[in-house]
Amino acid sequence: MSTIQVMEEMTQTTAENTRQTKRTPFTHQTGQVLVAFGMLFKHVPPFNETIAENTGETLISIGRKLLSQQS
Repeated sequence: MSTIQVMEEMTQTTAENTRQTKRTPFTHQTGQVLVAFGMLFKHVPPFNETIAENTGETLISIGRKLLSQQS
């Protein structure tokens, strides 16, 4: 790969990463559902006894990321 090709690829990757993402109502609702399930799995006794705590934390984390995307 030449230096010019590498620079073009880096520029293209940077441009793709800096594009604004659109938050659709579906994305927002999905984030809300994931946060709700995460809280349920983490704090409600029948669920937190059978489901690993990090599963709830992961769902909450993903849900918050979806909720925080720019519209």
